[in-house]
Amino acid sequence: STISVAASGMEVKKEFSTLSDEEFFEAINHIKKATSYLSNTIDDFRNFFNQKREHSIININRVVEKALDLMGDSFIKNKIQVIKNIEDLEFLSLENELIQVLMNVFSNAKDVLKSISKEDKYIFIDISKKDEFIIIDIKDNAGGIKDDIIDKVFEPYFTTKHKFKGTGIGLYMSKLLVEKHLKGIIGVKNCEFPHIDKPHMGALFKIVLPIQSVN
Repeated sequence: STISVAASGMEVKKEFSTLSDEEFFEAINHIKKATSYLSNTIDDFRNFFNQKREHSIININRVVEKALDLMGDSFIKNKIQVIKNIEDLEFLSLENELIQVLMNVFSNAKDVLKSISKEDKYIFIDISKKDEFIIIDIKDNAGGIKDDIIDKVFEPYFTTKHKFKGTGIGLYMSKLLVEKHLKGIIGVKNCEFPHIDKPHMGALFKIVLPIQSVN
């Protein structure tokens, strides 16, 4: 989707002779980043059940930025503000798997916010260290998940989207990646919270990852 949007945007601007060199190289760079990420993702899933995975030292701020960058300008187009409160943390983990998990949660929040009509749309990313764990909280203000389905969102093939728009495996795969490869836990609940002196309601996805020392 990211590649298609970038390519289509260039095509339209070229037809109207409005494609600048800066926009061209920016789009090409974005496509190259996306294809590189996809290539790594294919390798990851090819070796999905291989338990001997190579861990590397990752910086959580850079991981989040990579995930957001791969989302393209979908947040801007849907007038969604991303608010980050992230500690500068480095630890041993599997970068590409964590990027995949974050993108799935971001994409889920984006799709829900996209479907509702409200003026202020937010995704909050709060990441901190507590004891020997990295705590990743991602929440939106889309109103929350209905009580009768919140316990099913991590089930395979469960989706609230139209059958042509969703497969229902994004959050399921995220749960597998977190639990089997990142050795953490992931869960979701509805929460109420204030922002700019206004009450908000939305879904809160919490990811807890054990810290492996970089030393």
